[in-house]
Amino acid sequence: MNIQPRLVRRGNLDAIEILPEEKNALTVVCLHGYGADMRDLAPLAADIPAVRPIRWVFPDGPETLEWGGKAWFPIDVAAFEEAQRTGKPRDLSLREPPGLAEARADLAGLIAELDVAWDRIVLMGFSQGAMMAVDAALRAPSAPAGVAILSGTLVDRPSLAALAPKKKGLPFFQSHGSVDPILGFAQALELEKELKAAGWSGSLRRFEGGHAIPPEVVAELGAWLDAR
Repeated sequence: MNIQPRLVRRGNLDAIEILPEEKNALTVVCLHGYGADMRDLAPLAADIPAVRPIRWVFPDGPETLEWGGKAWFPIDVAAFEEAQRTGKPRDLSLREPPGLAEARADLAGLIAELDVAWDRIVLMGFSQGAMMAVDAALRAPSAPAGVAILSGTLVDRPSLAALAPKKKGLPFFQSHGSVDPILGFAQALELEKELKAAGWSGSLRRFEGGHAIPPEVVAELGAWLDAR
């Protein structure tokens, strides 16, 4: 049974942490999307029907936006708005986005302070948080227990192609809406293709909808986490 959520400071990041009574529980580090904050995905701790105990960690991104939301790294908001108007999603696959390296260091500092072996950590994220989860898995000193990529996209293909084979066999869960207007479905397919080519174990779960985490995906995440 989980205790009440608590606010903690891990490295440079604030986070919501939910600790189970079991000391050796799987740890899930769950990363919010652009413009949200650590509270946005925290309800997943209760909604995901995992049977086995889980230690949940929901960090705040390091960037504070003008309206008070958080982000992991800056984005070109005007370009994304134009992509939604034209129906041509942004392609982030060519290079590493500015600011990602700094966010990577902050996330690594948080994970180090959790004092958990990498094979007991699942990296989960939605949208920009999914990009961070994949990046952290690629650069981790050893393979995590798994990566859950919720409405993410292919980022920095050259680095992924170089690093992903070093984590051959890594389990991944990927979901994406068929009509996502923000991060297109075609780019999600490209990410799945790259991960499978590198020997990662998983597949893309397509759902009818947009940029979201629908109930059917939440239900499937429970079984996937239990298998870790």
